[in-house]
Amino acid sequence: MTKKKTWIQKGIQLAPIVGLLLVLGLIIYGYQHGIFQSAHSLQQFMRQFGKYAVFLFIMIQIIQVIVPILPGGISSVAGMLMFGNGWGLLYSCIGLIIGEAIGFLLVRYYGTSFVRFILSPKKYQKFEQLVTDKTQNIKKVLIVTMLLPFAPDDLICLVAGLTKLTFKEYMQIVILLKPWSVAIYSMIMLYLFHQAQGHW
Repeated sequence: MTKKKTWIQKGIQLAPIVGLLLVLGLIIYGYQHGIFQSAHSLQQFMRQFGKYAVFLFIMIQIIQVIVPILPGGISSVAGMLMFGNGWGLLYSCIGLIIGEAIGFLLVRYYGTSFVRFILSPKKYQKFEQLVTDKTQNIKKVLIVTMLLPFAPDDLICLVAGLTKLTFKEYMQIVILLKPWSVAIYSMIMLYLFHQAQGHW
């Protein structure tokens, strides 16, 4: 019985690593095939999956929070163009909120070693500065960054994982405020996309 528990515990510990390796594999494949270069290329890739495109899109949004693989707003624009503004925003919010939850839990479990692994040296430097400056008022900072569309909320969410903020409190803030910032940010990016394409 003890051996069985040990194997289960090892499996739980290894699961995030296996998941991360699969994510890295998807990122490498995506870059090699030009999937993440534009909203159009991302759309073309997702269309191949037919009715499973929604699940793939949500998965990409989850990954996007933990390991930033796309220039800002590309995935949200692709989702809105493919599924319509309303459904695209809903799927974006679902994926991003799940991603924020996973990111928080991974940081709480693995600490700064996980953050160092997923962030570039430049972003990690910003992360360290935020940890130094913002941990005392993390709840207020989290609320403000969630309300501002272009604020570094993903970094603040990682910082929150190192604080005493409970997962329940964290998720209440994210679920309540994340959809607003996603909607505003996505609509601005969609407008800019149409402007660039000359379709507005």
